[in-house]
Amino acid sequence: MKYELINYNGDSNIGIFLRTSEDITLVPKNTDKKITEKLEKILKTEIIECKIWDSYLLGIFSCLNSNGLILPKTIFSDEFNFFKSLDLNIGIIDCDYNAIGNLILCNDYSAIVSPLIDKESLKIIRDVLNVEVVVRKIMKNNLVGSMAYVTNKGILFNRNIDEDEAKEISEIFKVKRYGAGSVNMGNIYVSVGLIANSKGIVFGEKTSPYEIQIALEAFDFI
Repeated sequence: MKYELINYNGDSNIGIFLRTSEDITLVPKNTDKKITEKLEKILKTEIIECKIWDSYLLGIFSCLNSNGLILPKTIFSDEFNFFKSLDLNIGIIDCDYNAIGNLILCNDYSAIVSPLIDKESLKIIRDVLNVEVVVRKIMKNNLVGSMAYVTNKGILFNRNIDEDEAKEISEIFKVKRYGAGSVNMGNIYVSVGLIANSKGIVFGEKTSPYEIQIALEAFDFI
């Protein structure tokens, strides 16, 4: 099976709490073992239990790919030291917005960065994630990280995206597959309700079979 449905403490908006790459998955400290076992099974990654800014909202306060991890300036020193001990490339961006998971969309090839991010932070993002950086909106929205979810194999967009824009963005990320849909019975902000890599997808448990089908196609699993 290439996918699983879960909740985090009863919440189907799992993308708020979790962040994954090809190699590791960040989960809040003391996450139920049944959840981490499902994540390991589907995503085939190492599980890292942590906090960011003394918060369990890891998906909101981070951006991650196989090359590095971007964190907000508000991270505490003990948290920073923990991530450094994992031998990760770490970048701290000092901008006016801490919810950087909503402002950066990336895979291992490219990153689309919100115009809200300052120019000094762009170099950090480029160097730490080792990607081409494109500054733009998606669907005229600055919250690019909430408008889509991208892996190294495909992209799932907000279901209202224009076909021409979807194709243009897929070319930026160097993926051939993409689709437009929703999660958790109609939530168009797809990154809120799933995490994925090239090996599997984990959905919020309210995601419907129809929504799952669209995502499986978009991420090149069927």
